[in-house]
Amino acid sequence: MARRSNHRQNGRQTGHQTGHQTGHKSRRKIGLLRVGLWSLGVVGLLLAVGAGTLTLLGMPVYDVPRPEVAVEVTPQRVARGKRLVSMLCWRCHYDSRAGGLRGRVLDEVPTRLGKVSAPNITRDPQAGIGEWSAADVAVLLRTGIHPKTGQVVPPPVMPRWPGLADEDLLAILAFLQSDDPWVAPRSEQPPPTQYSLVAKYRALVGWGPLPYPRAPIEAPAAHALEARGAYLVDHVLQCAACHSETWGEFDSQNPKTTAGYLAGGAATSDINGVVLRAANLTPHATGLESWTFEQVRRALLDGFGPDGKVLRWPMQRFPGLDGRDVEAIYAYLQTLTPVDNEVEPSPPYRMIGRKADGGRHLYLRYGCYYCHGDDGDGVADLRGASARLSTDAELVAFLEDPAEDDPLTPMPAWSGVIAKDEYPDLCAYIRRLGVAGKGQDGDEDGVEDGNEDKSEGSKSGG
Repeated sequence: MARRSNHRQNGRQTGHQTGHQTGHKSRRKIGLLRVGLWSLGVVGLLLAVGAGTLTLLGMPVYDVPRPEVAVEVTPQRVARGKRLVSMLCWRCHYDSRAGGLRGRVLDEVPTRLGKVSAPNITRDPQAGIGEWSAADVAVLLRTGIHPKTGQVVPPPVMPRWPGLADEDLLAILAFLQSDDPWVAPRSEQPPPTQYSLVAKYRALVGWGPLPYPRAPIEAPAAHALEARGAYLVDHVLQCAACHSETWGEFDSQNPKTTAGYLAGGAATSDINGVVLRAANLTPHATGLESWTFEQVRRALLDGFGPDGKVLRWPMQRFPGLDGRDVEAIYAYLQTLTPVDNEVEPSPPYRMIGRKADGGRHLYLRYGCYYCHGDDGDGVADLRGASARLSTDAELVAFLEDPAEDDPLTPMPAWSGVIAKDEYPDLCAYIRRLGVAGKGQDGDEDGVEDGNEDKSEGSKSGG
């Protein structure tokens, strides 16, 4: 009996100890859970406070440099400046409906940066930059600081050109002050940019402004082909901004230190939101090793690859280059270290059979969709073409040689590419786009502007 009683007592003690231990573990888990939830709450609160702060503060503000910049406007500088603007500014700031640099919404910029617009840079004193001094424009181009607000403009949105030669900078400034139709005052402007929290954060931690150059910058002589080519590739066209490892991480001060310099692979987007990988430009079998000078020339000046197909946006042709420039670029690219980087090919668009819709079939087949988008209102608005060019003969003449209207349009010439018997279907489809788009996005206004201004650039459809 004594042993049995002791056994029951020991059992009650053991059960009590076990229950005590279980209760202790439960309380410990609850305590840890509370600590975890409290920590998450604190982190969430900090993130909310940080996001709220970024929202309220906007883009960081810096002291605006005040360099002395004097520009003598000469015909030679204006002509050179327009060629440079056609390569560096046109793609974002040009509105084809108005025929001028009044800005547009940049649908091709990744949404993670926000809703981005390229502003009006015509000579309009309110909507444009008509009241800006030459130094104001120079500061923005060199440093990335907005001269009127002091805010930094993110480099993926607005490039900086710290290595651009002084004479080329002066040429751009002279053109922006000229009477050219591209910069004639326009009161219209796109919606203001709304940067995302990601863009504001990156602007705080990694996209600070650049110092304004103190020493003069001279371009290499034209006869120094490799040096001239390096200047054009790195400091004018800034090819590594796309043709590198990651889009948006270009080092404009030291381009050659950009990760994956000119070896391609960066994810870019066309006007339709399709992800495209930038090509490898090094002389490797996975790059340009097999490309001849003529193929490089045709790609840069005419906008067609070795396969005879038009280059896909955001790659464009560069009519602002001349033959000597292409020689220099080709010579420089041959000096690069070959990099083995097989870039993922661009995905094909879904085609439609010619019997089903002959016009749309040709629109897709020849890559009109790359720039003009599905409805004709892409980088350049094609919808107003039917109003500006009332007969098919006029429309075909324009498609075959757009440079007849504007020598610096990025739109390629289709003469010898599109067959003569294909034009009726394609013209009919373009006119259908005009009917479908009439009254949308101010299209009628764009057509009216195009009819008012028959000067150079007013008919550009590229």
